[in-house]
Amino acid sequence: MTDRIVLTAILALIWGVIWALFLQMHPWGRWLAIKRTWLTVVIGIGIDLALLLLVLDIHTWSTVATIVAASSVGIIGRSLYNEHADDAN
Repeated sequence: MTDRIVLTAILALIWGVIWALFLQMHPWGRWLAIKRTWLTVVIGIGIDLALLLLVLDIHTWSTVATIVAASSVGIIGRSLYNEHADDAN
């Protein structure tokens, strides 16, 4: 494992702890975790993808990002649909 990968993993660990604490302790974070869980996942994965830029070449990164984005479309669409349906009631 290279030093760059270790540093990136440490940054990811720090990011994950900060994000979890925000979602647990801050009023906005608690609201997001309860009402917009899907958005907290999108943000988390987005930061992870940004961190991967530190260790992957752009071609590999764009392949990973494309696959993650494509797999996210269904759950994001479902969540937005359900939120709209809840608001309509």
